[in-house]
Amino acid sequence: MPRPSLPAPDGAPAPPGILPRIANALLELLSPTRCVGCERPGTLLCENCLDRVAWIDPASSCLACGAPFGAIVCTECRGAATPLAWCLAAAAFDDPVPRLIRAYKDHGEQRAAHIIAELLVAYFGAAQERAGERLAACAPDAVTFVPVTAQAYRRRGFDHMEQVARIAAEGLGLPLVDALAKHGSADQRNFGRQGRLDQARGAYEVVADVSGRSLLLLDDVITTGATVNAAAEALLAQGASRVAALALARVW
Repeated sequence: MPRPSLPAPDGAPAPPGILPRIANALLELLSPTRCVGCERPGTLLCENCLDRVAWIDPASSCLACGAPFGAIVCTECRGAATPLAWCLAAAAFDDPVPRLIRAYKDHGEQRAAHIIAELLVAYFGAAQERAGERLAACAPDAVTFVPVTAQAYRRRGFDHMEQVARIAAEGLGLPLVDALAKHGSADQRNFGRQGRLDQARGAYEVVADVSGRSLLLLDDVITTGATVNAAAEALLAQGASRVAALALARVW
């Protein structure tokens, strides 16, 4: 798939006010911004690394789990039932994407939220142009996201997908619905396929009115699909009309 049309890969906009701008300039002097993919100075994700992203073609991907080349026979989900109207992942989980996600989630580089959101918005627009008929089962009227657990929030100090979703919703021109709470404390990355499925069941509680909503559910990475499927089941059980999923990356 051709690279989606993206804005320049800068970090977050300069903070308003003279003191924050001075603080930001001093921070750049002490610790210059470097690309998360190749360590080149100047920007958080350089053009060379952006060109290395392995975009997934929405015209041939599996709409049940987001895996590449799964439109006819998916070797990942093997046609398993899903509550999702469709599922898209923008890119394969290959560098520089994992480095971008880790810098954000594990190392507190919150400027990456803007880059991830811009990538999701650009990819969604490209997918509608390239494979809009495949996505007709759900035309979202609001954006929501897969939340972190309370334990993860305390550890990081922020909900990484909430920040991404707020920026992405604005870019898509859709309202954001903070609809889900996640119970438990386990990090999904510590589990295999069956463990992820077991952990996801019953983990999500709907805490906002989603009645009649057609929702676009955002996440960072899809590995087995357990998370987005469990979140979608919870939303549909509370009255959402349709749920579609969009993630930055697909492990396969």
